[in-house]
Order: sequence, then C-alpha cells, then structure tokens
Amino acid sequence: MITLNTRYRNIEKLKEYIKAHNIGDNKRLLIQVFTSFRDKNEIKKLIKFLNDTFHSSTIIGATTDGEIIDSKVLTHNTVISFSQFETTNIDSVLIKNSNYARKIGKTIYDKIVKPDTKVVVIFSTFYGLNPELIIKGLKAEKKDLIVAGSLASDNGEFKNSFVFSDEEITNDGLVAVSLSSETLSAYNRYNHAWEPIGREFVVTNAQDNIVHEVDNIDIKSLYERYLGSELSSKLPLSALQFPFLLKRGSNFLSKIVIDDMKDGALAFNANMKKGNVLQIAFANIDTIIKNAKTIFEEIASKPVESIFIYGSSARRRFLQQSSYYEIEALTEIACVSGFYGYGEYFANEKEINFLGQSLTLLVLSESNRVHNEKSYSFEEPIMTDLNYQTIKALTNIAQISSKELQSLNHKLEIRVKEEVEANRKKDSILIHNSKLAQMGEMMGLIAHQWRQPLSAISATSSGMQIKLELGNWTHDYFNNSLAKIEEYVIHLSRTIDDFTNFFKPTKRKEKVNVNSLIDRALFIMSPSLTKKSVIVKYDNSTDIKLKTYSNEVIQVVLNLLKNAENILFKREVVKPQIFIKTFQKDNKCYIEVSDNGGGISEDIIDKIFEPYFSTKDSEHSTGLGLYMSKFIIEDSCQGILKVKNTPIGAKFIIILPL
Repeated sequence: MITLNTRYRNIEKLKEYIKAHNIGDNKRLLIQVFTSFRDKNEIKKLIKFLNDTFHSSTIIGATTDGEIIDSKVLTHNTVISFSQFETTNIDSVLIKNSNYARKIGKTIYDKIVKPDTKVVVIFSTFYGLNPELIIKGLKAEKKDLIVAGSLASDNGEFKNSFVFSDEEITNDGLVAVSLSSETLSAYNRYNHAWEPIGREFVVTNAQDNIVHEVDNIDIKSLYERYLGSELSSKLPLSALQFPFLLKRGSNFLSKIVIDDMKDGALAFNANMKKGNVLQIAFANIDTIIKNAKTIFEEIASKPVESIFIYGSSARRRFLQQSSYYEIEALTEIACVSGFYGYGEYFANEKEINFLGQSLTLLVLSESNRVHNEKSYSFEEPIMTDLNYQTIKALTNIAQISSKELQSLNHKLEIRVKEEVEANRKKDSILIHNSKLAQMGEMMGLIAHQWRQPLSAISATSSGMQIKLELGNWTHDYFNNSLAKIEEYVIHLSRTIDDFTNFFKPTKRKEKVNVNSLIDRALFIMSPSLTKKSVIVKYDNSTDIKLKTYSNEVIQVVLNLLKNAENILFKREVVKPQIFIKTFQKDNKCYIEVSDNGGGISEDIIDKIFEPYFSTKDSEHSTGLGLYMSKFIIEDSCQGILKVKNTPIGAKFIIILPL
C-alpha cells in the first residue's frame, strides 16, 4: 500500500496535486479528510469534488481540533490522506441518529465486517452517543477485530462536530470503514501518561455516562473547588487538561467531559458507575517521552507502510510542542497522517477501551518488509525546549505535592483512627460514670417507692399485734391482714424487678408500645414528683409501636423528667407542671417532654448536649446526663434528640424510627 498526504488549500490546488501524483479512481482507494471547517457547505463542496473525481473510491472524514500531516501539526487547516491498497477491500457505512448506541456496534458489524476484516476505523460526533458501548458491540461480534478512530471535534467549542462519507454529512452519528484482507498486517498502540494527583473521589450518583455527584456533591462544584471558578466556567474544554482518571486493572483511563448538563451534572465520553473511584489527573511528560521511545522501537521492528494517528486535543493544547516529538519520530518510519479529537476508539485482542488524553496509532502494511535501520534521538530536540522543561517542572510539582498530600492524609487517617479509639474508650467510661450517677438517683427513688408499702406493712402488723394482746381478733381479720401484707410484699418485689431490669442494657431491639415506655418511666419517678407537687400532664391518645432498645429510651426519658423536676424545684415555680406528648409523623415516633420552668438561656442552649457542661452545682452533677442521653438516642437508637424553648419553658424532642 501507498499513502500520500496533502494540505488542502482550494479545489484548483488539489486538482494539481492529484494529477502530479497520478492518483487514480479505484475501489481500493481510501480517502480520509481531516478538516477544521465548521461550515457545512464548505465540507459539502469538498466532498462533492472528491466524489465526482473518485466515484469508485471510499471517502470518510471528520472535523478536528488539529490536523497531522507527516511531522507537522496544523490547526485551522484541512489534511487529505490518499491510501492506495493492493489487496485490501474497503467498505463503509454512515449511521445517523446515534442515540441507540447499544445497537450500533452490531449494525456496523452487519453492514461492513467480513470474515477477513482486520480493522474498523470509526469517526463519530461527540454528542449524543456512547462510544464505549459501540466498541463493545463490535467486539462482541468479532473478538480479534482491531478498532481505531476518534470523536470528531470543533476546535474546542464543544458545540457541533461533523462526520461524513462520500454520500452524506451528519452532526449526530458516525462513519465507519472496514479494511478486509488476508495479507493486511494491522496493529494499534496508544500512549497515555496522564497520572493521578491529589485525593480519591467516589461516584455517588451516575446514570450511564452522566455523572451527577461524587462524594455526595455535584461534580461541577467539585471541579470549581479544585480548578477555580474561571476554569470551571469553561467546561468541558478546561477538563481536557485536567480529566478524571478511572483505575482499570493496572492502568488508568481518562474520562473526558463532553457536555455540561447545566444542573451540576456532567456528561462523559464513557459510562460511569456508582462506586467508581476517580482522581483528577495531570500529564507526566517524562512518561510520555519514555512511552514514545518504546512505541517507536516496537513499530520500527514490524512491517509498516502507513501510520494513522488519532489523538486527544488535550495533548496538542496542553503539551503543545512537546506533543509533537512522539509524532515526529514516527515519520522516520512511514507516512503519517491523522487528527486530534475529543476521545479515541481503541480495541484489539487484549484491550477494549474508549480513551482520552491519549495518542493512538493504527499501523498498516500489505508488505512483509521491516525497517530495522530506522532510529530517532528523542533527547536532541527536547533538551532545549523551554515548553518541555516548563511542563516537566509542573509535573514534578504536581507529583510531589500529590505524594506529600497522600502521606499527610495517611498520617491523618492513622491519627483519626487512634483518636476515635481513644474517644470510644472515653465514652465507655462516661457511660459507666453516668450509669453510676443515675444509679445513685435511682436508689433514692427506690426508697420513695418502698416507704409507702413498708409503712402499710408496719401498720398492719402493729394492728394485728394489738388485736392479739387485747384478745379482740377474728380469723377473717387475720386473713384479710395477711392478704394485705402479701399484696404489699408483691408490690415491693415488682419494684425491685422494674429497677433491676432498667439497669440491664437491652441486648437487642424489641417491638414495644411507646406509651408503655413512658408509663414505666413515670412509675419510677412518681413518688419524687408527688413529693414535690409536680403535676404531670400526659397526652397518650396515640397508640404507637416501634422497634427500639426499650431500657435505653426509658433511661433518657427518666433523665429528662429528673432535669425538669430539678429546674421546677430550683426556680420555685408556683404550679410546677411537666407535659408529655407522644405522636407519629413521617413514619417516625415523637416523644416530647416539656415543662413550665421558664426555659433555657439562649446563651447556653447550644451547649447543653456537650460533655461535662451543666447548669447545676458541680458537686451535684457530672454534666453527663444530656450528653449521654443524646449519645444513647442518636448513636444507639439511630434517632434524634433536640431541644427548643417554648413560651413557658423548655421542650426536649426525641425522634425515633418506627
């Protein structure tokens, strides 16, 4: 095969070139057009001339963000590549309305792939399709197929790109060409070398190729945080230099933003899944040059007649002169042409990828001749290149900063883990201390609960003794008196059981009626509340069942009741009252405990749940009650405990899941 490349200026100049190089029309001639034209009519004009001149040949083309011809990289130009095959058959197809990407791979296969097809080259528009699905659809039909090509571009505007054949042009679709021959030698390679910097992010909301959130914040806000508002406002163009990387196996693949969805979401050139781990990337210029050397040596050892390059516009725009070295070296081996686009099709027997930030090579030959004598010195041009030195310095800064950040994060994670463990031990001690303090208060309540039945037992036994001494007794009297004593003893025993069960931690959640929890708390507190003339108004009109740790909830309600009792007594409220209300709302159980004690000072209301904070005298309080109450409700019971002031006092609100 022979490939000839020319820069298009006008129709007349093109006629002269065709005549001078004796390029004739035949069915084994492939014409590729790489153009910066954004005027559809200009493209149609060029296609018409080529179609009239080469009506038996195959014509495909795409709009670009830079054109490659031999060792030169152009912009705002048109390059035409004429490849004359000897034994290879060429078939092409143009598919419009590409929003059914899952079926396109199969469609391409059915229309242009033959048993001896070695290569399919695809040029597609960047909007409205999913290139990754197209490649997978093709490879599902033919495992050994090589796929190459690129997304068409529009000089970095991300508005409207075109692909075309000898028959039609479209801004929503693709054109594909197949190369079929038993004698055709074909292989492809790519050079990526964008490497991760900074921390990792996890995709938390994505649908196909549209990512809404990473780390539970919208992805556009993330770009703005790390790249600044100016670069963020220029998405998707600015994302070409700083893409996201997705780790796949031992490799990193760039995921390129191709559209700003205007709602905080961004569309990418390939699918994303919830749970994917991403990192922002930066070019490693040394790795690019190292890979370029390896690829050059590999290609120079194989049969080569033509090299086609489909590269990322990010390389041309960001690496500039440094990106030309990997192209310049290849011209020492064979004729080179191609263009820069918004993503690269790449598949062979080992890999199936849609790439970004890469330079992909398609190497073709119908001959067995090997150019072993070819060589290229990469060191000579780059040593004096200021652009190369600048990018290298920026790369080093990015890499070292990233390593230092990762090291710092690792140390911080260890420190946080140690602190969390220490806090857990401290919380365990706090819980124990709180339990001990509350046990002291409970002993006082037990004494209150026992006084009445003990007094009754004492009075009954004294009466029986007097009756015996006076001889004025009957069997009925003695039986009734003994029955009363037994009733009082049962009451004492039940009191012990209630308090014992209260101090046993609930091992697992149980289904309980919320009113029974409040009743048990009130039973324990009633003697103390009665002694201090505190009236309890309890609205238990709603019957609510929930699954929770019963004793823990009772412990919190007791603490709230005790606090309310203390403040009412301390402030000498004339008619002290506590109000309890239970109700259900939004599939949650609400328990409200309030009083008429005047409320909590606004200066301290935000601090009352902090450990060791107390409004009581230090000798009468550990300051752990409300802190531990919040800990129990929110950490153990997965609920919420909050407080607010009402016109007459404080209201504590417990919210528990049903």
